Amino acid sequence: MKYLAHTKDGKTPARNAQEENECQELREHLTTTAKYAKEKAAVFGAGETGEIIGLLHDIGKYGRDFQEKMRGKTKRSVNHAMAGAFTLKEKYGKLAEMFGIIIASHHTGLPNSGTKSDKDNINYRGKLYEYETSRQNKILPYEDEINLPEKIVFPKIKMSDDKQICAFKTAFYIRMLFSVLVDSDFTDTEEYCTDRKREPVHAEMADLYSILNQKTFLNDGSNLNKIRAAVLKSCIDAAEMPKGIFSLTVPTGGGKTLSSLAFALKHAKKHDIRRIIYVIPYTSIIEQNSDVIKKILGSDVVLEHHSGIAADGEDFKLRWASENWDIPIVLTTNVQFFESLFSNKKTKARKIHNIADSVIIFDEAQMLPVDYLLPCMTAVSELVENYGVTAVLCSATQPILHKYIYSNMKIFEISKSPAELADQLKRVDFRFSGKKSDDEIIDEISKLESVLVIVNSRRHAFELYKTVTEKIGKDNVFYLSTLITPVHRSEKIAKIKECLREKIPVKVISTSIVECGIDIDFPVVYRSIAGIDSIIQAGGRANREGKLQNLDGTPKLGEVIVFEPCGDNGRIHRSLKLTVDIGKEIIKHLGDKAFELEGIEKYFDELYFARERNGTLDEHEILSEFNVYDQEIEMNFENAANKFKLIEDNTRGIVIKCDDISAELIAKLRTGDKIRDTVRALQRYSISVYEHEFNHFKKNNHIAPINGINVLITDKYYSKKLGLDIFTDENKNAEAKFL
Repeated sequence: MKYLAHTKDGKTPARNAQEENECQELREHLTTTAKYAKEKAAVFGAGETGEIIGLLHDIGKYGRDFQEKMRGKTKRSVNHAMAGAFTLKEKYGKLAEMFGIIIASHHTGLPNSGTKSDKDNINYRGKLYEYETSRQNKILPYEDEINLPEKIVFPKIKMSDDKQICAFKTAFYIRMLFSVLVDSDFTDTEEYCTDRKREPVHAEMADLYSILNQKTFLNDGSNLNKIRAAVLKSCIDAAEMPKGIFSLTVPTGGGKTLSSLAFALKHAKKHDIRRIIYVIPYTSIIEQNSDVIKKILGSDVVLEHHSGIAADGEDFKLRWASENWDIPIVLTTNVQFFESLFSNKKTKARKIHNIADSVIIFDEAQMLPVDYLLPCMTAVSELVENYGVTAVLCSATQPILHKYIYSNMKIFEISKSPAELADQLKRVDFRFSGKKSDDEIIDEISKLESVLVIVNSRRHAFELYKTVTEKIGKDNVFYLSTLITPVHRSEKIAKIKECLREKIPVKVISTSIVECGIDIDFPVVYRSIAGIDSIIQAGGRANREGKLQNLDGTPKLGEVIVFEPCGDNGRIHRSLKLTVDIGKEIIKHLGDKAFELEGIEKYFDELYFARERNGTLDEHEILSEFNVYDQEIEMNFENAANKFKLIEDNTRGIVIKCDDISAELIAKLRTGDKIRDTVRALQRYSISVYEHEFNHFKKNNHIAPINGINVLITDKYYSKKLGLDIFTDENKNAEAKFL
């Protein structure tokens, strides 16, 4: 009998001998998947285990029910995955049981493991017990077609005396093998169905490093370039060190992007590392860094992977790379990176085995999510200790993370003297000016030619902008917030840069959205009181290029004026209260030194201590989902995945039709044509609102769901200048009243 694995289209059954000949045979699918799995898992020393899991993952398809379904003799759903999990345990013993969860869930996603006492069929061990006792498997003739190794190799990973960490390590190993199996299974099936062999993008890191050396900036002898050259040399020197965790503390303007790339490429060359992954908080920074890297190394070796970009459907290599990160350089977001590491879904988890044997650069490390800091840093520690990863924490305001990595690890600082570097690159003076009303702020900025004002909330920015335009005028006054689509924000930022470049007076009222990844350069910045890190990031928008001069031609420092807002619009939201209170306390005790390295270190020390004391460095208790009870490891993959949501579920996305391109994309959305690419392209025309704001639009029938995407179907609420107006009760958008 010929055992079938897949039909060509995955739907139409094989009803005769000719159609059977066009199907992929099960033996071929198992052996090819096993070959791929062995190669992928070998990167972290698990090749033999990967091969066995690949051979066993679909042996349930040898069952009569499945073969009848393949030939159209039954339409019943056939669960074939549990057979491989049972066979793994039966052949290799009790210790192999934990690997069975990979096989049992390779179509559905990793479930909670449960414990041996659970027999209610709601988790892996319960389902395995049900399968064992019902003997659904009977005898499968797989041994006639595939040869299983005599022994299974158990994980050679460094363990810990801490039971919870041991459970986490085991679960992490299972995630990596799950990723290997899913990617191998997907790859073989796709190659068969499409008759197209995957050709991943590969490049020698030594060659990329050579290209970088040829294109490194020329040191023209200026003071700034001398400093950047020193930072670059520190990175190149440190790249010779063994793999581990590094920090790179460089103030704004110190050439951090180029220097970190040089470290990564030389370190990869030294240690024969496969890829470099940049993990970045905002898509705007990804786009900026990506442009720099592509200009140096070429666009063909670089993948931007985030919600705001779609891989061209015709560019197979980039589309493939977006699925499994098999490309030399990846730029992605904190959300994409960490949610993939903790996800139990096969599409998200598919890429994570390719994180092994990489240099990971965490750009703007101070933006690592504080509520999830413990699980995030535990995952980073595990990648470094057992998966050949080197991690680099890059920041101008370096967080104090040494207490949250494995106790046997240390963080090595790449910069020779961060304090001296900060002094050399000092471009601004910080001044705390006390409490100020909106009228006082407006009075002060009206006397300035160009100024950036950053406040903490969308409402405050909106209301302040309105009042500024009423009292000062609308010429070259701009408002920026997340309620403006990315495409219109980009247009505004381009106009702002043009004004600054041409020395045309310009005033900008913004939320904190401008603090990272937007290289604008104002002489003066006003910043509403916030955490010390946010204030310093705001300072990076003042005298950014160090070009300010006094009348006599001597260098002049920019100004950052920190104020405490008065009035209802400037009220501090409870989510910011802790960081604001600690920031105020640091300023009170250290004065101007609050914005130097001493203040940064003290700020993060106090912030993390306060969060650690009330248990909010793992606020959702994700690590507690992994533990050891009565010598049995409990791994609740599904629970952990449901808890690990860096983007909270209380926001909803809305697509705005605001130009011909967005209108065309929405029309394509209606037809369902290339829907995945269309949805990604529409991210440039999307904004996010809170649940209660979304519900107001929905209640008044101003939003229509189109193929699952919410689209604003009226032009009452959105304008290019104001974005989505959810605050005004007296203009054309009067219906949008939100308290």
